[in-house]
Amino acid sequence: MDYDLAFLAEDGSVLKIRKSEDFFFNNYLSVLQDVVTKTEREAFLSRDTLRTRCRLWRTAGKAIPTVTIFARTVCDVETRNFLWDIENFCTFKQGHKVDFVLSSEPKDDAVTFSLGVNKEDKIEVSMKPSNENLKFLNFQSLITDSNGSNTDCGYHEIWPVEIGKDNKFTLPFTKTYLIDNKHLYLKNDVFSLYCECSLCYGFLFSRIEKIYSGINPFSITNPIFHKPCMTNAIAEQLDSMSDLKEDFGRLYDEGLHSDMKLRTATETFHTHKNILSIRSPVFRKMFATDMKENIQECVDIPDLDDDTVRRMLLYVYTNALEDLQWESALRLYAAADKYEIVALKSKCSCFLKRNLCPSNLYDALVLADRHADGELKAAAQDYALKHEENVFNSEEWKAFVQSYSTLAAATMLLKWNKK
Repeated sequence: MDYDLAFLAEDGSVLKIRKSEDFFFNNYLSVLQDVVTKTEREAFLSRDTLRTRCRLWRTAGKAIPTVTIFARTVCDVETRNFLWDIENFCTFKQGHKVDFVLSSEPKDDAVTFSLGVNKEDKIEVSMKPSNENLKFLNFQSLITDSNGSNTDCGYHEIWPVEIGKDNKFTLPFTKTYLIDNKHLYLKNDVFSLYCECSLCYGFLFSRIEKIYSGINPFSITNPIFHKPCMTNAIAEQLDSMSDLKEDFGRLYDEGLHSDMKLRTATETFHTHKNILSIRSPVFRKMFATDMKENIQECVDIPDLDDDTVRRMLLYVYTNALEDLQWESALRLYAAADKYEIVALKSKCSCFLKRNLCPSNLYDALVLADRHADGELKAAAQDYALKHEENVFNSEEWKAFVQSYSTLAAATMLLKWNKK
């Protein structure tokens, strides 16, 4: 019997292979970490997925049917977003540090971030993971100036061999530069750094998903390689889609040839009937009849705030979600449900499920119950059961029981049925 091991690209082509005749001293295939995560990351980790293959075949004896097995392992990743405000920044001195402890419920303190000014006057950030169960961490940061423009402050990763160590990096500007441009970056002498941190604690699951026997699976479907090798025509098509998205974004921003207004209590948004109709069955029905909104070319939506409508329209025109936070996701979910924008509602629901914690669990339960979302409700209740000690013994739960007794009772019933 012969065999080989290989790392594959997304289109199924071989990036690195080792055949059975090459296994003299060990029986594994390896690639340098820097190659996979840095120099050839796009090839090895497209769609944030590492693809491997093991093939075995007989070299003698009776032929047997071809069997292809697809297996998948998914990492258990928790993503946390936070705004780090450094007050009295102008008086911040070299050698002084400000700490931010990122907790990972219920895993206690996960990472300690420290910000200071080094000898070169650059803003320096250090990350020190403290949770022994942490396997991997990545960190992305940016700042937004007073004009609304974002400055990328860099992307950083901490791998297993670096866990427990003090990992440092510098932001792309000095303290002097920030002070000289404080009208842009230091409102009320506060330096604000927007951060996104993803923490991996191991594997969420690892399982065989499909088995094909006696047939070529690629003639039916390909659950691993989602697309063939990209041709020039496909690349041009993707570029065109990107251009189209930008054009629709400009159409929304400029309100060119708008024929419908959406009006909140404090702002009016200029939109287009056709685009709203394509994205929302509610708007489609509204504009296809003689409802007053269609006649007056204005839809009053006093129950939605300006930020929520702005986010909803950005998604309607460009399919984009920007800087989503917990509170904005709750409101955007409700708006998406009201106007039956199913994909947007689904994305908001996924965001809420990923960011559940004991302090916001009750928001998700109430929202799911109010909108009859069984999937979100089940996810929130499942979280409550998995973290019952932190949830059911809290003061927030006691207040929740008083305000939403039926919903609380249904959740507690699941707890008792579990025993």
